Parts: sequence; C-alpha cells; structure tokens
Amino acid sequence: MHSVQAPAKVLVTGANGFLALHVVQQLLEQGYFVRGTVRSAAKGEWIKNKFPAFSSKLEYVIVEDITKEGAFDEAIKGMDAVLHTASPVPDNFAGNYDTIYVPAVKGTTSIFNSLKGSTTVKRVVFTSSFVAMMEPHESGYHYTEADWNNNASTLIKKSPNDLPGVMIYLAAKTDAEHIAWDFYNEHKGQVQWDLVTLNPPYIWGPMLQDEPNFSSNLVYRLAFEEKPEDKVGQHAGSWIDVRDTAKAHVLSLQKEKAGGERFLIAGGAFKWQDIYNELQTLNIPEIPKGVRDDDPYDIIDTSKATRILGLEYITLGKSVRDSIKVQLARKSQK
Repeated sequence: MHSVQAPAKVLVTGANGFLALHVVQQLLEQGYFVRGTVRSAAKGEWIKNKFPAFSSKLEYVIVEDITKEGAFDEAIKGMDAVLHTASPVPDNFAGNYDTIYVPAVKGTTSIFNSLKGSTTVKRVVFTSSFVAMMEPHESGYHYTEADWNNNASTLIKKSPNDLPGVMIYLAAKTDAEHIAWDFYNEHKGQVQWDLVTLNPPYIWGPMLQDEPNFSSNLVYRLAFEEKPEDKVGQHAGSWIDVRDTAKAHVLSLQKEKAGGERFLIAGGAFKWQDIYNELQTLNIPEIPKGVRDDDPYDIIDTSKATRILGLEYITLGKSVRDSIKVQLARKSQK
C-alpha cells in the first residue's frame, strides 16, 4: 500500500466538474501539483483563471473523448496519483444507453488500460456512486460497502435499449466500478499502484462552477417545489456535501491503509421534509414547510470511512443552505 503526500503530482479527470473543482481546490491548497483533463482549451483556461494564486501548480491537458483507447496515455505521464472523477451525469437522467452507459464504462476501461503501463502512479482513486450499491430494498435497509446494485447490472444486460435513463445511469455507475475492481484484481501483481473507490450519494453544497450541475439544480428545484403530502415524509435517499466528498478524495491519497478499499461516504439519509425544515432559516416565503415525517430512514453505514479516512461530515442544514445561497446570489447578479 502507498500514500501520496504533497507536493506530489495528481491527475484529476473531468477537472471542470462540480465535484472535481472542489477536489482541485483542496489539492492546490494542500500543496499538490494538479493536472486536470478537460475537453477543450477554453475549459482549461477557465480553470486556470479560477485559481490564479496557483498558476505554477496547475496545468491542464485536453482529452476530447474519454472513451477512446489511449485517451489518457499522455495525461498520466509523470503523475504520482490519479483521481478519476470524469463520468457523465445527465440532467434529470435524460439520455440512453449510448449517451450514459457507454461513456461511463468505456471511459473507465480507457483510463485503466492507460494506467496499466504507468511507472510513476502509486494510487488511483475512482469516483463511483452510492447508486452502485443501491439495490432495491425496503426503507430502513442497512447499507455497507458489501452492497452492489446487481439489479441494475442484470437489467442493462437484458434490455440495454429499453430502460429509462435513471436505470441506465445506475447500471453505468455499477458496471464502471466493477470494471475498476476487476482490472485492479487482475493486474495488481503487475502494477505499482493500488486502488480506492469512493461511493457518495447525492452531492450538495456550494458550487464553484458558473452554472449549476444536476445535484445543485435538484436542491434548488426542491426548495421551491412543494411535494404532495403523501410524498414529503417519504425516505428520499442519502446525501453528502461536496466539500466533504472532495476531502474524501484527498484523504484517500494520504491514508496508506485506504489502498485496496471501497468506501461508502455520506452525511446520512434524508426525507424531503428534512430539506424543507433545514431551509426555513433562510426566511424565504416561497420555500414550503411540508407537513409529514413518517417513513423510516435507511441506515448508511459510514464507519469504515470514519475509521480509515478519518472523514467527518458537514451537517445537512449547512450543505443545503450553502447550496441555495450560492445559486440565489448567482441569479441576483444576472
């Protein structure tokens, strides 16, 4: 097992994404050298301008198509670690097998094939998702790192072109993580790096991008959209703040014992009523209050991440309020 400490060189794929920008920021602030992959020079220059104080510690490379074989060959050269965050997250899960599943799976295959020949990379951190664990269960289920969404994997193999976008996304994240672990287990005697996968749920909190992503948009839409009475108290999923998610990526580099481990990271489970309750302190009349709170929470067991990574979590209230505040401020400036 390895640890990768500053001032090591770290590659962050999809560096202009909602989560990736926070990862880049935390890495730079802790003294790492960061190389980010982007799809165009314009996006790369935007990132450089976002962090002007770190101009000597930040560079970018253009990877127009992450699915192409060898797409990451040049990007990983000379790197000490790779954080693979790049994967499509379509707004409202709009898309099909070719636009959601194929890029996620082929992008994963591409970067691991490039990593096979690396002589410098010591650790790979792969951003998976809680949906890769989220096999259908009754409310109140106890989730751990042992859970896999085998249901989604089975369905995509049977009917790749007949599934709704959300199910295709669940299958894409599940199978992409399977590919990462299968590759690592097959080649770990031949490569010098080890693997960490992180499985966050809904990621909320303040955005560094100019435009909100799907998760940020979701919180904003929910804040001003009153759900029906029979829905507001229902279990709705799990959440984590983007700052904590980024911190988990950095800690995954720094903690030697993280190598070879899969981590469920989350601030906890939530109901829509919880969101309404936490946003009342913003004193915005348009935010509904809701009326019910009667569905059991799932149990999201994050003890492993606490024990090995030392990860602690921002509260739900701070996360959703910060998310809303940033978007309100941006809208007021337009």
